[in-house]
Amino acid sequence: MPLLFVRNADRARRALMQAYGVARGERVGVPANTRRALSQAIKRAGGQPAFLELDAGLALAADTPGIDALRLAWAQPVAGMAPPPAPVGTTLFVDYARSLPAPLAADDDATPPAAATLWGLHLSRDTAESGALLAFADEALYRATAALLGPEDLPDLGRALAQCRCLGGADGLAARQGAVYAATRIGMEAAVGVPLAPLAGGGALPHGLAVRVPDEVDVATFLAYGRAENVPVAWLPEIQPVFYVHYQVTPDPALTRRTAAHLARWLVAPLGPDYTEEEVTHAVLSILKPAEYLGVRWYTDHARAAWYADLMTEWYGPTHDAYRPAFRLMDPAIR
Repeated sequence: MPLLFVRNADRARRALMQAYGVARGERVGVPANTRRALSQAIKRAGGQPAFLELDAGLALAADTPGIDALRLAWAQPVAGMAPPPAPVGTTLFVDYARSLPAPLAADDDATPPAAATLWGLHLSRDTAESGALLAFADEALYRATAALLGPEDLPDLGRALAQCRCLGGADGLAARQGAVYAATRIGMEAAVGVPLAPLAGGGALPHGLAVRVPDEVDVATFLAYGRAENVPVAWLPEIQPVFYVHYQVTPDPALTRRTAAHLARWLVAPLGPDYTEEEVTHAVLSILKPAEYLGVRWYTDHARAAWYADLMTEWYGPTHDAYRPAFRLMDPAIR
């Protein structure tokens, strides 16, 4: 796929939108929880941010007022999560400025899930020199963007090459982080069974595993129990909340409050490339323990939950205080 190195993420965003032909005053879709940098880049490119609501799975909500009139929308997945599909009839750009690019395996689909995908390179603490990488599924967009960039728009190529070497290889940062992510996900799926975000995609290196707290339980209590395990569980509204400007301009406050409620259901278990087996175990326990305490462990596998609950009763008697599947009480059809 065509690639471009750019000096920083802001320059990459503006060049993309100029190459796409964003008109003066044109509404450009951004997620309701966009970061200020993307909103500002759209305005500097001459566009107007149009905030798109999010559904329970954090995809761009199709019932956002005016979404069908947009030509272009941006996604900003958190912690390297998989990007959402593009709204019908809309070109999608994906902003992974806070994630690193992940080398694709030989059997991966090499086509990015969007017309253009942006990653941060994190070459410097100075955001003006931090570097960005762009990948294109649209050849014409690639050529138009490349034509707008000059030598002054390049990052420090020595540092960029060093970062590529750090990321790549059998023992590189991407391989180690990917192994930690895979081990944590296997543990979550096998032992916890609450909804997880789809597998990270788009070639972004995930730096956390996102988990959705089931509707039957209180998020604050779930989060408090998880943090009591001495693991730094992150809450999505702490990482990337609804952008404050959206509250001031929203055409439908009820939909915006719904988006905030959807965001509040998501936790992120942070992960690092050098996590030990014990640290992976604790990352799993940070979600497993509150899921068990609150009765929603194996929320996605009712038969397994029923089997486990019956086992607890067999072991400890009918008055035990171990796991009980709270969601069974919410739906009488579930055994």
